[in-house]
Amino acid sequence: MAEARYATIISTGEELVSGHTVDTNASFLARHLTENGLRIRRILAVGDDPEALTFELLRVAADSQVVLITGGLGPTVDDRARGAIALAARCELVHDDESLEHVRRVIEGYGHRMTDAHAVQCLFPAGADILPNPRGTACGFACWVGEAMAYAMPGVPEEMKAMFTGSVLPRLTGESRERVVMREVHTSGLPESRVNEALVTLLEIGRNPSVGLKARGGWVTVCIRARAATAEEAERLAEGDCRAVEERLGEAAFGRGEVTLAGALAQVLEERGLHLAVAESCTGGLIGSMLTDVPGVSSVLLLDVVAYDNAAKTRVLGVPAERIEAAGAVSREVAQLMARGACEVSGAEVGLSTTGVAGPAGGTARKPVGLVYVGMCLRGWTAVRELRIPGERQRVKDRAARYALDFARLEVLKESAETGSLGRRRRGEKACG
Repeated sequence: MAEARYATIISTGEELVSGHTVDTNASFLARHLTENGLRIRRILAVGDDPEALTFELLRVAADSQVVLITGGLGPTVDDRARGAIALAARCELVHDDESLEHVRRVIEGYGHRMTDAHAVQCLFPAGADILPNPRGTACGFACWVGEAMAYAMPGVPEEMKAMFTGSVLPRLTGESRERVVMREVHTSGLPESRVNEALVTLLEIGRNPSVGLKARGGWVTVCIRARAATAEEAERLAEGDCRAVEERLGEAAFGRGEVTLAGALAQVLEERGLHLAVAESCTGGLIGSMLTDVPGVSSVLLLDVVAYDNAAKTRVLGVPAERIEAAGAVSREVAQLMARGACEVSGAEVGLSTTGVAGPAGGTARKPVGLVYVGMCLRGWTAVRELRIPGERQRVKDRAARYALDFARLEVLKESAETGSLGRRRRGEKACG
């Protein structure tokens, strides 16, 4: 294995350290550096103080072979990165005529007149390699700071990404022999402790691939990072661990990479020739929104109704008003009848429903905020699950919607695995009606 090469990422700008802007540049760079064999030593955010940037550059150059800096290359008075980098590199700023012509063409192309302020973007540390900017005026540059190669790029994400992809990454990959492949396997329905227990032998420190867990939004993602001398070998190692994770977690592992719960459900339905109808109350269309984010979902999704009002539950879904009056809109019975009604009005084989108290008001001692019923109707048979979701309104809606999608996915998978034994499998849960 080649010797590890370490990188530090420095994002500059007062808007970052004041919390007014989220730093998406750093996550983009970290991901691409890691995938191409570099190891991230640290990620820093520095304001517009040039002395602070110079200090951090000198500090990180002591233990990083590569330093990436974004921001501070523009024409305004708060763009001070080029001078700070030149100071750290112990060289002067010098003018570049070709960059001046580039800035002039871009500015005049916008219909504006070039000023002295724009010309500041044509100053670079003496001896630096200039990196072209195909999306804007400020060119970047690469120069040595001590034993580290520093790459300075604009802070505008569109400009930074184009410069990094076109000019910086080819240099880095040409120097790096180690290749890294990163994969993610998403799980549902299991707490992080259970996932940890199932994968304990894969989580050992120092193992290649390295495996870690990331809990977010009530679900757990298994992150796999494989290192090897070639991309093919790294891919083989990562694929082996993906399969091992899926085997150990079974149906709880619902997809890889960009796959969502909605996408996993859509795939299961399409593979089995089934269609889905959704009837939402407390989730207010969130399930339908998640589903329609999936390309091609029209082949399986027939209906998504937001029946928020009780009269709508009766008029659109056929839930008898007297049943709502007797059991309450937030009840097992109404969730069951909503799921069935969605199937009947659409012709879908699978119906899914939600009804609950999202809050912050509306809860009672018997039906508190966070109480949600999720109904499922599959070829006329129904099941209902009761959820108690703590937290604010959006959290209740989000967790209920995701649970509903996974509930439907697992029920369809169970039916496929136990064809012919629906009545026994559902342990007495009866047909609606």
